[in-house]
Amino acid sequence: MSTPRNILLAGSILVLGLNATGRAQENDPPTTTERPRHQQSASRHEGSPPPAVDPRSIPEGMTLDEVLELAASPPPASYPAAVADNAFYTFTLFEQLEYRVRSGGGNPLGWSAQGWIGRDFDKFRWKSEGQAIFEGRDEGESGTDLLYSRLISPFWDFQIGARYANEWTGNGNYEDTWSGAIGLQGLAPYMFELDSTLYVSEHGDVFLGFEAEYHVRITQRLVLQPRTELSLYAQDIPEMGIGAGLSDLSLDLRLRYEIKREFAPYLGIRFEYLVGETGNLAEAAGLDASSVFYLAGLRFAL
Repeated sequence: MSTPRNILLAGSILVLGLNATGRAQENDPPTTTERPRHQQSASRHEGSPPPAVDPRSIPEGMTLDEVLELAASPPPASYPAAVADNAFYTFTLFEQLEYRVRSGGGNPLGWSAQGWIGRDFDKFRWKSEGQAIFEGRDEGESGTDLLYSRLISPFWDFQIGARYANEWTGNGNYEDTWSGAIGLQGLAPYMFELDSTLYVSEHGDVFLGFEAEYHVRITQRLVLQPRTELSLYAQDIPEMGIGAGLSDLSLDLRLRYEIKREFAPYLGIRFEYLVGETGNLAEAAGLDASSVFYLAGLRFAL
C-alpha cells in the first residue's frame, strides 16, 4: 500500500525527468531536415549587398579591383625565384682511374670519366674512356664524347653530339675518327645505371655502345660494383678487324672503400671478350679473343 511519502518521492522523480528532457532538446543541434536547403538559403540572401570590405586591408591609394589585378599578375623580375631550379652547376666523376695487370702481359693504364656543365634541364656533358700502355711500345686508344644533354624525365637524359676516337701504335701509326652520337642515359628501376649511344662515323659505319652497372652497398663504406659493357656493329669493318653483330663484351667487378663519398680506392677484376665474327678475325690474326685483367685504382669526384 502506497504511503503519502512514496507518492511524493515518485512525483519528484517524474518532475526531474521531464525537466532534463526539456534541457536536452534545447541543447541538441538542429537536424539536417530542420536546416534550410541551399536553394532556400540562397533565396534568402538574393538581392543582399556583398559584405563590406574593411578599408584598412586595402593599400592606400588603390582600389579593390587594382589589388586583385596585382595579386593575379606575375612577380616583378627583380624578385628572387621561389624555387632555385635554374642554377648553374659543374660536376666531374672519374669512375675508373686504374692500373690493369693483364695475365698475358701488356699492362695498360685505363680510365673512364664523365662530367657536365649546365643547369637542371640543359647541360653540356662530356665522357672519356680509354687505355694506354707505356711499357715498351707506346700504344693505346681513347674515345671522347661531346654531348648536349636534355633532361626528358626525372631519371633520364636525352643526349646528342659527336664522338672523337683515336688509336695509336708503337710503330708510329695514328688513326682518328669523328662520329655523330645520339643516346639515352639514366637510372632504370631497381637502381641500375644505364648508358646507351648510337654512333654513325664519318665513314658511314653504324655501331651501338651500351653500358650497365649496379652498386651493392655491403656496408656504409664498402661497395661492390658489377659492370658490363658491349658493342654492336651494323656492318663489317675489315681494316679495324671488326665483324658485324656483337663485337666485344667486358664484365667487371670492383670492390671499393669509400673514405669519403667523393674518394674511394678499389680492387677488381675485368674479363674482356671478342665475340662473333670479330673474335674469329682476331684468332685468325693470331690474337687472343679473351683477356683477364686484375685492377687497382681510384674513383673520385670533383
